Formats: sequence, C-alpha cells, structure tokens
Amino acid sequence: MNAGAVIVTGAGGFVCSEVVLALHKAGCDVLAVDLMFDASTKTRLAGILQIEGQLADVLASGAIGPVRGVIHGAAITASPERLGISKATHIRRNMDLLTTTLDFAHGAGASWFLFISSMGVFGSNDSPLQKGCFTEATQPTATCTYCAAKHAGELLTTSAGQDGFATLSLRLGNIFGRHEALRETRQNLCLVSRMLAEAQSSGLITVQTPEAVREWSWLPDLALTIACLIQDFPITGPRVLHAGTPPTITDFDLARAIAARIHGVTIRVASPPFEPTRPPMGCGAASVFAGTNWTTMEAALDEMIQMAVPS
Repeated sequence: MNAGAVIVTGAGGFVCSEVVLALHKAGCDVLAVDLMFDASTKTRLAGILQIEGQLADVLASGAIGPVRGVIHGAAITASPERLGISKATHIRRNMDLLTTTLDFAHGAGASWFLFISSMGVFGSNDSPLQKGCFTEATQPTATCTYCAAKHAGELLTTSAGQDGFATLSLRLGNIFGRHEALRETRQNLCLVSRMLAEAQSSGLITVQTPEAVREWSWLPDLALTIACLIQDFPITGPRVLHAGTPPTITDFDLARAIAARIHGVTIRVASPPFEPTRPPMGCGAASVFAGTNWTTMEAALDEMIQMAVPS
C-alpha cells in the first residue's frame, strides 16, 4: 500500500471523530477534515492534524501531501426542511461532497476510497431478509433525500473504482456511544442518547415503538473494525458492505435497561398504532466485520451513565 496520510472527511462528527482516533491509535498518519471542529472534539483529537474549511476549498488548496486513502464521511444528514433548503439543493450538496472527494482522492494518488453510507437506504418493507435481517442482498427503496443521496453515492463510488484505486461503500446502522452531540448537519441524537437524556432530566422514558427490534453498534467497536478494514483494504468482492451484525434489542427492553440503572425512572409506552421500523442490520458478505466483538448494551450503558456522572 502506498505511503501517505489517510484523509477522513466529516472528522468533526460523532462517528468519524471516533474513526480518526481508532486510526491514530493503530499507527496511521491521519488528517482530519471538517467544516468546523467544536472545542471538545478538538481536545479529543489533540495530536492529530485537523483542517477546518469548506471541503472543496480544503481539497483544492494544495496543502494536503501524499494520500494513502480516503474515508469519506462528510454528509448533510439533517432534512432539507430543517435546514430551510429545497430537496434538490440537499441532494446536490451531498453529491458535491462525494464527487469532489472522489475526484481529489484519485488525483492525489490514493489507492483506496471508503464511502460511509447508511442503512437509511432501506425502507421498512424491503426484501429479501436473511435471518430477520437486512443484508447486502436486500434491495433498498427509501426515497428521502438523504437516503437517495446515500444510495446514489454507493453507485457512484463503485463506478469510480479502477485499477490501483479500489472503492468500497460501508453501510452503518444504529450507532451509540460517548461524545454524541447535535450539530447543524446532524440535528437528532440516537434513540439511546435520547432515552438517557429524558430519563436523567425528567425521570421518564417515553417508548414510541415498544416492539421495534434494532441493532446497536457501540461506536468504539465500529471504529476499531473500520481501522482494521483499511489495513487490508478489499480490492475484490462485494463493493457494498454492511458493518457487521451488531446485538439487537427491542425499544421497550432498551428503556427497561436504562431504567434499571437510573433510580426512580418510569417508563411510559405510547398508544398504538406504532410506526413501522426497518428490521435490524445483518452482514451477509464475508468481511472483517463478521468477527467484530461487540460490546453489550448493558456494559455500554454502564459506561455512558458513568461518564455523565459529575466527578
């Protein structure tokens, strides 16, 4: 594999900041790029080169030296309605982020490119299922602008691959962990964080879809496996992978697990009918993610709650 830095876009965000740390701990030369790094993220990434600015301007500046590979996580996840822009503008901005980065990566001599995609490409009734899970064989049909951009991005990423420039898309599912925070392009916390916050602030957890079964990837585990993936980047095989088969839990059991750890919490279940939710994520293709040793929900909740307790 050629020498040079691993560039991570969207590196100030919840997921990619943890990926940057995992790469750094694995001995990679990492360059973290984002529009802005908040103060706490800057501190967490201390010792790692951080570049702020519009992605296209940063990549065109000539300030980035030899490139080994690129992990592209920069994306606008907030809805166009929340941002006050049209659906067409929302799609264009996400596609511009991807195509600009793909073009830069190839031109800068990168030997591989990893596009961070999402299980959001799926609708709740998509098929086929394998052992009750959506796998790489499931055909995605979701049409919201973010979902459509991710699905289109997978196709574009695959199409950009050529000899000496391997491309791969990685679909992530429900992720939880420490340091999650709202930002302009990410305006919703994950369900675990929302339940914890509600329990700690009001002593109540409201469960909207009690029977929904969701997979939950503990972010440090996910980031570590992504770091392993790029050490031996796959140049053959499927060009879209799922990030493993994480542990699953119903929303009601998740609420019970939180309530068992915070004294005096009451669980309230919303009245039916309940909104449909997609089945959990599963990995049907051979990859490094098949061997991920996932942290249990119980152990992860203990860590998150301990972190929230003032010292």
